[in-house]
Amino acid sequence: MTSCSRIAALLTASVGLAFQALAQAPAPAAGQAAPGQGRGNGPTGTETGFRTFQTKCMNCHGNPAVERAPSPAVIRQMSPERIYAALTTGPMAGQGASLSDTDKKMLALFMSGRPLGSEAEGDAKNMAGHCDSNPALPDPASQPEWNGWGVDAYNTRFQTARGAGLTAAQVPNLKLKWAFGFPTGLSAFGQPTIAAGRVFVGSDIGYVYSLNAKTGCVYWSFKTSGSVRNAISIGPVKGHAGAKYSIYFGDSHSNVYAVNAQNGALLWMTPADDHFTARITGAPALYEGRVYAPVSSSEELSGSNLDYSCCTFRGSVVAMDANTGKIIWKTYTIPETPK
Repeated sequence: MTSCSRIAALLTASVGLAFQALAQAPAPAAGQAAPGQGRGNGPTGTETGFRTFQTKCMNCHGNPAVERAPSPAVIRQMSPERIYAALTTGPMAGQGASLSDTDKKMLALFMSGRPLGSEAEGDAKNMAGHCDSNPALPDPASQPEWNGWGVDAYNTRFQTARGAGLTAAQVPNLKLKWAFGFPTGLSAFGQPTIAAGRVFVGSDIGYVYSLNAKTGCVYWSFKTSGSVRNAISIGPVKGHAGAKYSIYFGDSHSNVYAVNAQNGALLWMTPADDHFTARITGAPALYEGRVYAPVSSSEELSGSNLDYSCCTFRGSVVAMDANTGKIIWKTYTIPETPK
């Protein structure tokens, strides 16, 4: 049996992944432990951070009349550590003096899309359990796989016995095989993709990982600009030296990515929307050389904020060239620009 055929089920836990395998399978090598031990960082901070930014920061950030103030879009590309430092000891310390330490941390979490401490601890180079080698990827379609959210163009979410590598009668014999934890992670809400004997999964700490499906060892990590909560799709890519297959996904800052599935190198990144609350939570779909990305937002959190001039986000679907990231077309849920 191949490494993928031993994988039978995906279980998303509070801070990582747990994989199950057939009970009769031989014991694998030691897998990847949870480096962060699943410690939490308190509440997600989305509502608190959003409210703080709206009431305390948007008079300058996002105001065309204040030229020196970075726009919300620029701040969203910063690490949480940099935002927090700016509010405590940096150029925004004066403004930050009116905020509690918790408010500063939640503001940094909301704007960056990642918890404090995740940038260093989440990097695969700082982890134990590295894979000994990184062999060339076989054709993903040649092995059992679960590719993307719905697994096929019709979004059936149906797995055949061949695709699963086991029968229904074998399911009761499953047992835990290995686990991988997201350092500093608060939750695990990104569906893993299984292809070519590997697991590709995004995290709330802003990293995408490539793991060995058999042992859980880590091949590489890729740092995004925000959390990744959507399923990843893998497919052929052209026009990039050394890249035969690419993985495609979006982040909480509405960026869409193509990353070399072999080594985690960035091939392209395209912003799908410039609204500062825009995000991609639905899985981008890959079909015949195009990536279709659905764009949503967190603007609904402004409903309880009397200072927010609601509403300016209108939702969209964006089609991009899978090889270059060039936007081919974009259609809005609400055709007219909100006023």
